[in-house]
Amino acid sequence: MKRLFVMLVLGTMAWASVRSQSPVSGIEYFQPGYSYRHLLNPAFVPLCGYVGIPVLGNLNASVGSNMGLSTLLYPLSDGSLGTFMHPEVDADAFMKKIHRRNYAGMDFQTALLSGGWFMGKSFWNVNVSVRGMLQMGLPYEFFEFAKKGMQGNPSEYTMENLEFSARAYLELAVGYARPIHPDITVGGKFKFLVGLTEMEFRAERVDAYLSEDVWKVNSSADFQVFGRLIDPDWPDRQSLPYLTLGDVRPSGYGIAVDMGAEYRPSFLPGLRFSLSLLDLGFLAYPAQDITRYSASGEVQYDGLEEIGPGLDVEEAIKNTLDDMFSMFDFGKTDVEKSVGRMLNPVLNMGVEYALWNNRFSVGLLNTTTFHHCYTENELSVVANLRPVRWFSFSLAYSFLAGANGLGWALNFSPDVGLNLFLASNYLPLSVSPQLIPLKRAHADIQFGLVVPLGRNRLAIEDKNPMDVNVFPYTPKDSFGGWKQAGQKGKKVKIR
Repeated sequence: MKRLFVMLVLGTMAWASVRSQSPVSGIEYFQPGYSYRHLLNPAFVPLCGYVGIPVLGNLNASVGSNMGLSTLLYPLSDGSLGTFMHPEVDADAFMKKIHRRNYAGMDFQTALLSGGWFMGKSFWNVNVSVRGMLQMGLPYEFFEFAKKGMQGNPSEYTMENLEFSARAYLELAVGYARPIHPDITVGGKFKFLVGLTEMEFRAERVDAYLSEDVWKVNSSADFQVFGRLIDPDWPDRQSLPYLTLGDVRPSGYGIAVDMGAEYRPSFLPGLRFSLSLLDLGFLAYPAQDITRYSASGEVQYDGLEEIGPGLDVEEAIKNTLDDMFSMFDFGKTDVEKSVGRMLNPVLNMGVEYALWNNRFSVGLLNTTTFHHCYTENELSVVANLRPVRWFSFSLAYSFLAGANGLGWALNFSPDVGLNLFLASNYLPLSVSPQLIPLKRAHADIQFGLVVPLGRNRLAIEDKNPMDVNVFPYTPKDSFGGWKQAGQKGKKVKIR
């Protein structure tokens, strides 16, 4: 049904990922008690082994966009709300809110089964999770064409890289970390991927010619569906496709790797450098599980309709998408070869310095996510406080694609019982009554619930935990057998 496609786009535009590809939000990068830190850097080792509660062990949902509700909806003279297409909305005022590249995305992950344990100086972890993501990218010229239309006789527009994609897959991962030097820990993770479904619309170039006599569009575009979970049908080639649910079965396979390292220079205790590259891999789909529609050449075009008040948002987006797809004349094409699809790699670079017997630390994290539709950079300053061994709190301020926001994280990690983690890497500071961000839609929430299996044997133990290094979260301390602890210079034995 068309409603499925509309709801996918509506969800992407309203709550915008971002991050996607990063399996967790960035603030927990510096949280030593968080069991799943190895998802951000496979060289990171937790304070204890763990078994994750199924589904709830690591649950993460994130959204991101450089547009917000106030970019798309405007108050009208009669007190109602109208979209940017309404004639009362000033074109120049609207275009000032549009970027050269406008994007939106959503990302979701949950760990079905997960666990980690220590073997000597090494740390092993396994993870079976489901991941899903949506991404959309539109150029400035698309909104200019939609809003301003014909400004002269004739008017011409060139729009490049109109994109929408969705993906869901199952991930089976095995990770390993080990010190290779007293100052250096390295880690890696191998992932086997099972594709569930994937969908992509991409128009590399659209040239629009508008005159008093005729409006015509010359385009080159593809619409592809990978797998059999979504079954497309396109009886009207110049309207939205009909999408229905099909067979639930594996439709593609792939592999990916994570790599990471941490350096803790012995000449400056408390300083830590880290680097990781995540999700470097691909998914491959056989030709028989790929449905492809292509459009090329010239079509006559009636233009985008003005959307007035009183129209619900879903209907407005459906009409807009119908108008947009009428620019293309899609036809089904044969697929003869298998197709490989790259994942969205993530590059993390971090530096941290600990103070006050390591009860407090300050970290700087730069994250670059390589999406299909765009590249996103985030810089976060994180302050970490750990007054006792079993509790830590982090506060972060992030600079994300021109949008700034606060983040926080709480971690309760007693030696027995359940360990609880809550975090949000980006809280929107201006929202509507429906909790939709007004300016730039960036937000995420992370929840984790695990059962500890026992403390890291390489971590420092002492009767007074406040007098020792409370951030001994790598096996580096195993070298030498003894560790200088606290400002008093007391030595404690590593068990």
